[in-house]
Amino acid sequence: MRYEWFIAQKYLKPKGGATFIFLLTMISMTGVALGVASLITVLSVMNGFGHFLRSSMIQVSSHIIMEYPDNGGLSDPEAVMTELEKLPNVDACSPMVSKWGLIQRTDYPINDKNRVNIVSFVGIDPEREAKVTGIKKFLVTGSFDGFKEEKRPPASSEMMKLDQLVAQRSGEKKLPGIIIGKEMASLFFGIRETEDSADEDVYKYVIGQRLTIMTIPYDVVSFAEAEPSERTFVVEGVFKTGNYEYDSSLVYISLLSAQTMLQIPQGRIPALQFKLHDHSQDATNQSFMNIYSRSQEILDRIPSGYTWMDKHRVFFRALAYEKMVMDCILKIIILVATFNIIATIFMVVTDKTRDIGLLRAIGAGRKNIMLIFIFFGLIVGALGVTLGITGGLGVCTFIKTVPITLPGDGQVYYMKYLPCRMIFSDFLWVSVYTMVISFLASIYPAIRASRLVPVDALRFS
Repeated sequence: MRYEWFIAQKYLKPKGGATFIFLLTMISMTGVALGVASLITVLSVMNGFGHFLRSSMIQVSSHIIMEYPDNGGLSDPEAVMTELEKLPNVDACSPMVSKWGLIQRTDYPINDKNRVNIVSFVGIDPEREAKVTGIKKFLVTGSFDGFKEEKRPPASSEMMKLDQLVAQRSGEKKLPGIIIGKEMASLFFGIRETEDSADEDVYKYVIGQRLTIMTIPYDVVSFAEAEPSERTFVVEGVFKTGNYEYDSSLVYISLLSAQTMLQIPQGRIPALQFKLHDHSQDATNQSFMNIYSRSQEILDRIPSGYTWMDKHRVFFRALAYEKMVMDCILKIIILVATFNIIATIFMVVTDKTRDIGLLRAIGAGRKNIMLIFIFFGLIVGALGVTLGITGGLGVCTFIKTVPITLPGDGQVYYMKYLPCRMIFSDFLWVSVYTMVISFLASIYPAIRASRLVPVDALRFS
């Protein structure tokens, strides 16, 4: 053991009248520990929020969507999906038809603007959809079973008249089904969750209600270019993802109903969605290029598409900026705490002036004196980091073990309990950052100590 390290350790212990120095050292150590614990706890909670929202997005939406708009879409989608599912990292593939439109309660007048909402409707094959997304896991009531029983309706020009007739004589023909989000159920039907009722009981009232969707054909850009098509649906289920965007503006209908509304020839599919085994950024980008290239080879035409990261790029960027800002603010807390280390080392230097003079007199160089007080600062920082890591780990473990209820009972933050997700890299870089700051804080007082002249140090001490 270097004697500089040994002396630095001895200076940490109270001796004689140095109790005040020891108390100041403990305060410095506690300040660093509180800063580290705060930073770790906040970052873990933010990681929990980000992980929850990211998981809900990924489970509801697919990892890659590839569009084939030319010639009305794919004429033989089953063969294409079979080939693309053979690609590396592709777990499953499913057909989809997606479009924006307007949605309204069927029994409300068309001029009731407060009851008209913009909607993104997705036509799906329930069996294949279950392999690609986890939307079935989010159903709080109802099911997709009704989608399998639907038959192709007449031409679009007579569609609305037929549906109105069906709405009046519901026993003659079954209306196509629709699955809506909890926020849409709240908007159109005034459904509110309560602590005393289960989700299934609360939303059971919505089953059987009717909604009308108005949209334009798939290959038409604006409402002014074509006569909008309308169709009435009966609600067969309600889902709750915890993501407001999905729960308020996303609905699911059968693939057949979407093809009919958008006037897409039966059997043609304009888009495919894919589930990946590894959906990390690099793996997703590589899989996208593989699907893109293979599609060109099979179809001899250029597709277009995007990944789940592209779709939510703005959200993830905002989340990253928020975490970065909080990170910087909490780093300042640790920086302020390290100023206590500077003050403590100055106090120790003043108290140990005679010791410094004796060490210089027996041959210790300036570098050795510097090392003593740099080691002292590093020991204080290391003990502060150790206590902070232990405290932060304890708080995070408590949050995960004993659920802390958030205000609003899941209505405000879309999660009932405070999330927490500990990541080893956060613990590591917080520790490294704190030790670097502690080292830098020790340099100046250590230099001042090394410049003491041995004779003066002994004479005036």
